[in-house]
Amino acid sequence: MASGGMVDLDGGAVAPLTICMIGADGFIGCHLCEKLMVETPHVVLAVDVYSDKIRHLVDPPPPHLAGRISFHRLNIKNDPRLEGLVKMADLTINLAAICTPADYNTRPLDTIYSNFIDALPVVKYCSENGKRLIHFSTCEVYGKTIGSFLPKDHPLRKVAIDCDAHL
Repeated sequence: MASGGMVDLDGGAVAPLTICMIGADGFIGCHLCEKLMVETPHVVLAVDVYSDKIRHLVDPPPPHLAGRISFHRLNIKNDPRLEGLVKMADLTINLAAICTPADYNTRPLDTIYSNFIDALPVVKYCSENGKRLIHFSTCEVYGKTIGSFLPKDHPLRKVAIDCDAHL
């Protein structure tokens, strides 16, 4: 945990939050859980269908994290426990999504369901209970690089292509 305490933009102390992290075992979620445990006093309700990447944090939690992180195995599209977790939290971060480029390029309808329609209950629960929501996906991380927007003969575009060739 960070020493000296966290302060807001006005210099006031930031009270620890309870964060419902949906998709906690995904690419962004597992790293964010680790960072929150190391650098903040926040409590994380880690929600996912798997816990492989965060097992070291939750199964069982190390003594210094006891009471600060708990794992809840559930699927957001059909589990009534989700609303209770959202109610317990000050903030919900929804990272659950189909986010592998190969999948969302070949399964567009599944992607729409997973990333939008299945997430509607999360939005509803946050709205009905006056809770804050951050919703984004790893798929926003992938995609075109800046080199793809440069003219074909631009020197930086050639560097990006050369780097890709060496991977």
